[in-house]
Amino acid sequence: MRNAKEFLTQECGNLSAVLEETLRFKYGLEGSKEFFEECQARLKFLAGELTGTPETNFDALQKLSMLLSELAKLISRMERSSLGEYSWPFVEELKRIAVATCTEATLTDPKTPPQIFVLSGGGLGSYAIHVEVNRPSGSRMRIHSIVFPRTLKHFVLLHSILGHELGHAIWKCSQHQKAVRTIVNRELFSTGHFANPPATAAWLYANGAPAGVKKILAGLAGRGVTQGNFFGKIASWPAWIEEITCDFIGLVTFGPSFVAAESNLLYSCNPDGTLPGPQHPPVGCRGNYLLTGASVRGYDTDAFADATLKRAVEAFWTSMRGRRQIDPWFDVFTPDQIRNTANQLAVLMDTLPPASYPMPDERDLLLLVNQLARGVPPVGYEIGAGQAVSCRPIDFRHSLYAGWITAYTPPPEISFAEINRLCEHGIMQQRAIDMQLSASST
Repeated sequence: MRNAKEFLTQECGNLSAVLEETLRFKYGLEGSKEFFEECQARLKFLAGELTGTPETNFDALQKLSMLLSELAKLISRMERSSLGEYSWPFVEELKRIAVATCTEATLTDPKTPPQIFVLSGGGLGSYAIHVEVNRPSGSRMRIHSIVFPRTLKHFVLLHSILGHELGHAIWKCSQHQKAVRTIVNRELFSTGHFANPPATAAWLYANGAPAGVKKILAGLAGRGVTQGNFFGKIASWPAWIEEITCDFIGLVTFGPSFVAAESNLLYSCNPDGTLPGPQHPPVGCRGNYLLTGASVRGYDTDAFADATLKRAVEAFWTSMRGRRQIDPWFDVFTPDQIRNTANQLAVLMDTLPPASYPMPDERDLLLLVNQLARGVPPVGYEIGAGQAVSCRPIDFRHSLYAGWITAYTPPPEISFAEINRLCEHGIMQQRAIDMQLSASST
């Protein structure tokens, strides 16, 4: 039997061989080189630490064993994130926002961006981000991996929910973490139902709570869960705070498409919106404050001159507002709290382009909606007099918004799956247009 140090030395060799194999794959447009070099640097550091550790220093060897295990898990996830496994046009745009918002200060660069990789797995509830909260010794940057549901990998309209997942990375380790926490702690979590865990528990167990909530809490009572120990025994109050914050970050980064994506996904998992989860507040509360947030930010405007576009936008927002819970119990924040939070987070995101959601002008939105109605990918081009083609930049989030508007325009001319396919191709084609416009201007 080998001793622990010999075994871990062998594992370093095993990881080196596995890492070499990752070069066979391509992880987005930039390929696998940066990922390989980052993991290789980490492995080299751990191997060096292991060499200098006596075989009798069990505490140090145990720590190195855990670090090697974490590196192995990371490499394993990356092997599942090859180019064909996700909607890469959307991901490339998502990475631009992630790089802007998730930077941190390191010894080599005060604004070091993370590496972002994406893999697919699971079903409707699989959207997630694996955040490296503690940057390993020997690393040059953090590596975050984002998970798409395997069944929805090409449904780009739903991928807007990843604005929420990026919020987790900002909350946990970005250099903007302090600014975000200062805003939400001052505006959302200093007064009212979420001022502290007892206040939240009192709201949850209120006599006026909906029947569905009372039924759930009565079931939990049989397991010894009470108002006094709900947070701690069955749920995490800090996790609820983080999830709410991430909803607001998703709102100000992806705008209307985030409201639609979160509403559709969350209500598909909990149709009546009453379930309080271990990590999440009830769906109905989340849907209500997002709708109010969209309104105070002006995202739900239908003040368009074109009558057809106006009707289509009205139909979309009428459907979204139809998800609002009428019971005032679900309104956990005041309109002023929501307005102040959304506006101040948007101001922060404005300093981190292209993170902040930009409002589309009518000309662009009308172009994109009309293209989709004809079964054409929504892209910033028009054919004018004499068949002259003119191209212009279009933010990919406007294409997503146009997709959602089309999905709710009665009667539906094309399926939801087809709208997603067109929008995915539109994002890819727009990237080519943007590259050409950039090259022409230099």
